[in-house]
Formats: sequence, C-alpha cells, structure tokens
Amino acid sequence: MRVCLISREFPPDTGWGGIGTFVHDLALGLIEIGQEVEVISLSQNDQASTTDYKGVILHRVGCDDSLDRHQMFLSTMPYSHSLLKALWALHRKFLERHEAKPFDIVEVPEMFGEGVFVALSKVCPLVVRLYTPHFKFIEDRLHLIDSSFDHQFLALLEKLTLLSADIVSSPSSDLGDYVSNAVGFKEDEMAIIRGLVDTNRFCPEGRRALEDNSHLKVIFVGRLEERKGVYQLVKAIPEVVKRSPPVRFYFIGKDTNTAPGKKSVLAELQQELEKNGCAEHVVFTGPVPHASMPEYFRSADIFVLPSLYDNAPLTCLEAISSGTALLGTSAGGMKEYVVNGESGTIVPPDDVEQLAAALVDLLNNDEKRKSFGREARKRALELFDRKITAKKTVELYKLAQANFDARKRFSLYRKDPSAMLPSAEELLASFDAMIYDLLYRRSLSFRLSYWYHMFKDRPKLAAAKSFVWAGTLVSKLAGQEKTPKSVERMKKLIEAKHPGDEVLK
Repeated sequence: MRVCLISREFPPDTGWGGIGTFVHDLALGLIEIGQEVEVISLSQNDQASTTDYKGVILHRVGCDDSLDRHQMFLSTMPYSHSLLKALWALHRKFLERHEAKPFDIVEVPEMFGEGVFVALSKVCPLVVRLYTPHFKFIEDRLHLIDSSFDHQFLALLEKLTLLSADIVSSPSSDLGDYVSNAVGFKEDEMAIIRGLVDTNRFCPEGRRALEDNSHLKVIFVGRLEERKGVYQLVKAIPEVVKRSPPVRFYFIGKDTNTAPGKKSVLAELQQELEKNGCAEHVVFTGPVPHASMPEYFRSADIFVLPSLYDNAPLTCLEAISSGTALLGTSAGGMKEYVVNGESGTIVPPDDVEQLAAALVDLLNNDEKRKSFGREARKRALELFDRKITAKKTVELYKLAQANFDARKRFSLYRKDPSAMLPSAEELLASFDAMIYDLLYRRSLSFRLSYWYHMFKDRPKLAAAKSFVWAGTLVSKLAGQEKTPKSVERMKKLIEAKHPGDEVLK
C-alpha cells in the first residue's frame, strides 16, 4: 500500500512532541511490515528538501509566505494565519506527489485541520487520527487558549476535516467518546487504535542516565504546565519525603510561560519547593534529547504523570515499555493503557493526598514496583509495539478505502483539486479587503498606523501609493475627469506586483 502521512511535526527538525513522535514511529512501523511510505512535514529552516529517512521518503517544506500579503488576516487572526501558512505548503507538496504517483491512502492528525483540503475534495481516501483537538483546548482552556474567533476558526477546520474523513481513529475510548459527542459521530464512525512505542529502544536493558543508588528516583517527563499536574506533584512532595526512604524527583522537560500572567511555571515550582523545604529533593533537568530518554526511563524506580488531562501520552508508553512502575491519573486515556494494581497505579486527577499516598506506597514496596514494571513491559510487547499498531493501521486503511469508494460522490469541493488553494486564497483576500475597508474608513488611528508601517517596512510601495493618491487628488481638485496617464500606469504597476494590496483612492 502506498501511504502518505501529512504532519507539521516530524522529528528531528520539529522536535519530539507527541504528534511528531507518533508519526515517526508509525512511518517506521509501516515500513517494517512492507508498506511504501512518504511523509510530508515542515522543515526547521523553511528550506524544501527530500531525503530517504530509514526507508521513508521524507519531504520537508517551508511555510507558504504568499499568505503574508493578507495583512488584515495576519493582524486580526494571527494564530490561524501562522498555521494556514503551513497547511498551504503541506497540501501543495501533497498534490505534487499525488499527481506524480497516486497514493492509496492519506493520514493526518486532527489538530488544526491539516487534512481539510484532502477531506473536502475527496482526492484520496483519508484517515484522521486523534491526538487532542484544538476545540478540546478551547473548551477546557488548556494552554491559556481562549474562545476567540481566531481559535474557533481552527476548531471549525478540524470539525470539517473530521466529518469529511473516511475514518477517524482515536488512541483511547475516552477521547473517542468526547470527539464523537462534539461532532455528532455515530458509533461505527470512530475506530479505537491504541498508541505505539519502539519497544527495542525503550527497554529495561541498557545504559542508565541516573546511576546514583543512594536514593530512589521518581521521574516526571513532559512540559512544565498546569495540564500535566506539576503543581499537584510539587505539593505532594513534602508528604512523600517525610514518609518514604531517601528519594529524589527529576522533572524532565522544558519550562513554559503558562503560569498566571504568562509567567514561568518553573519559577513558580521552585518558589513552592523553597517554601516547603523540599528543594534539595528535586532536580529540574530541562529538556533531554529524545535519543537519551530510554536511559532515563530505565533509571527510574517510578514514572509519575499526574495529568489533569491527557489523551494517551507517549511518555506513558515509553515508561511501561522500559519496565518502569507507572503512577498516572484517570483523567483522559492513560487509565486504558495501565491495569490499575497490576501494571501501574491510577489515581484521580487533582488529588494531592491520593497522589502522595500512592507514591509513598510504591516507594516503600520494592516488590510491587518491580512486579508493576515486569507486567508493564509484557503489555507493551503484546499490545503497543509499533509493528503491532502498524498492522492494525493497515486494516484501518482498508476500511477507509472502502468508505471512500462508497462516498466519493459526496465531496463538498467538486472542481479540480488543484483549484482549491486558489479558491481558498480568494476567500482570504476578500476577508482582508473587507477588514481593511472597514478600518480605513472608520479609524483615523488605523490610517496613521497603516501609513507609518507602510513607510517603515515597504518604503518603495508606500512611495508609489503616495504618488497615486496625490496624483488622483490633484486631478480631482483640478476638475479633470480622468487621472493622468502616469498615475494610471503606476496603479497598474502596483496591482501587478502586489495583487493582494489595496490601491488607495
């Protein structure tokens, strides 16, 4: 089967986030079971390239800067503008590759509607895999995301993609049920395929990054943000330290400015630890290269992820594949990956007392920790190895192809697929012109700001427009019915070089 995976994220250029890591391991898993795979992703430096990555044909593209000329769209909807620049570039490359040699199936993540153009045009069977949709972030106010039109627009693209896909897959029933309710899916429109992990890399055997045996080691892996439960973990530490053998906590992950007032979460956590006298028991390592993460997981006695919400975190799979005892919460899909009391411990979210008690229980019970680790490793090998998930995914692709053949005539965009991006950009240009006209007519401050930035950032264009404006005004004051030919020539020159810009009248 010829497979195209479209994803803004694909390591190492875009880091090892959840989506990028999953797509990376899925691509390699599909190659390992004999599929032909091409990946289309963003590049780190906006330079286009095509390489062979361990048997995967990897296309890197830069964001499409042609959308920058829609200045009003950029000013009023900066979040959407930035993401659409990526979507434009990814889809252009997909059309180019599909025309050269058609794909049998396309898979995209649901976030930000990356597959919306494929979905609406029905150019190819489409699978959408859930991670955590943007409309979930909006509803729960995760990562300080608000409910502005800018964000709601991206949520709309996500829902259009989901409703027009040939099959949607979720890594957990928890997330699948949420999305089904949000968009109105029927029961047979959502497939559950669990996450995946490279069990050869994440294994109990091998070098350990933390060799000090003078204390037990508890690691947290993830961004320092409220959603990951880091505040609750820090509040639980004093009780754990008081009731356990010597223990040290390692927070592995980058800081974020998502504390109230967009301040550093790390600074707040350190301040709390100083206040409760536990700073000496905690190490903040900052980000660790993904290549080294197996060494940290197998070093740990316990992996803790006290999330307030998580769909199905890959760090959970990496921990259990490494044979590490796991402590997580029931918020989201983690509870579906761990058998509570057999391969890990699951506690309610946002409950500091139960979190502390579960940590104390595991730290004081060597045999339970080791038993949890052995059972976790066994489950990882039997259920979550990337080749197993890849085989299930191929079956999902076949179902998507059957659905595509049955429903192809219901595509919402029925013109040539290559015309979709120009049509979409025409819509953006109309929006740009509408906002520009509204603001220019009604706001003196906007006019002054507009001209200031025009002269500052685009002096030649500003001079040309000033010439047109002055020439038009002079001809009107002189009672001339037609503007001078020199002014008309300049107008045409501006329109030819800057078709998305307004020419002031």
